Amino acid sequence: MFSSWPGGVLRQGLDIRSAVDIYAAICNIDVYTTLTGERGWQPDQVERWWTEALARELLT
Repeated sequence: MFSSWPGGVLRQGLDIRSAVDIYAAICNIDVYTTLTGERGWQPDQVERWWTEALARELLT
């Protein structure tokens, strides 16, 4: 997915492999289950947080 993005989209110093690692660490079923099952988040809250976190961590 990230390899199809134009150059300059990922934040400086971040390569595609690291971007995929960050994505995998943040957006996985364990995080979703913890937040919705244990922490009481609603699914839409998780989706909003994922969107904000990924933009903050990956994009310029």
